[in-house]
Amino acid sequence: MSSHVLVVADVSSSPENAEELGRALRELAQACHTEPGCLSYDVFHSVEQPERYVSIEKYVDSAAFAAHRATDHFREIGLAEVMPLVTRRDVQMYGPASNIPAAQ
Repeated sequence: MSSHVLVVADVSSSPENAEELGRALRELAQACHTEPGCLSYDVFHSVEQPERYVSIEKYVDSAAFAAHRATDHFREIGLAEVMPLVTRRDVQMYGPASNIPAAQ
């Protein structure tokens, strides 16, 4: 069974910082693609709320996610550039679904 970890981060900024938040999130995603434990890192922009972004990140396991949070680019871009722009944040972590019957 897979031990993959999925992280969904839903963040918003003030309207005047929306473009800068998007730039920083895209830069962070690009850097995260170089991590050996990162399987994917995609950033989506709300069509209806220009200041809202959702990142969907997939890691090989929880240790890979912990390693992600210890990287220089997480500190330099995520903490130093993204977080000061964020006015609302909801981050959810998901593990593999077990005991879910297969579709018939």
